[in-house]
Amino acid sequence: MASARMAVVGMMVLALTAGCGGSTPAPAPTDVAVYDASGGGPGGLAALLAGTLERVDGCVVVRGDGIDMAKDVEYVPVFPLGVHWDGDALVVQGTKYRLGEHVQFGGGTLSEESASTLAAELPVACAGRQLWLISAQ
Repeated sequence: MASARMAVVGMMVLALTAGCGGSTPAPAPTDVAVYDASGGGPGGLAALLAGTLERVDGCVVVRGDGIDMAKDVEYVPVFPLGVHWDGDALVVQGTKYRLGEHVQFGGGTLSEESASTLAAELPVACAGRQLWLISAQ
């Protein structure tokens, strides 16, 4: 009888403490450039980046598809923190985008110097490419 009571008490303690662990946010994907937009990020960026979402040599880019942007142009979108992969979909501010899909993002061009001021995290594979800061919404 005492062992049954101990088992019940043990299960209750386990159940009560199971939800106490703090959840750690998922790390940013290693093929996607990100920045911390918690301070609002830079304002006044209202241009439109439109093209095809692709992964080139381990770096996620938006490449011109000849519709909105010339085919030989590509930018590395620098997303607000929180972007993550859900299977084959990149989730950005709650919206899912798939590789090969036509996408549109508001924002503006970003120099590497400005990226370091924002403490943007750029994947090594994205070094030397043109950057586009995605506006936080």
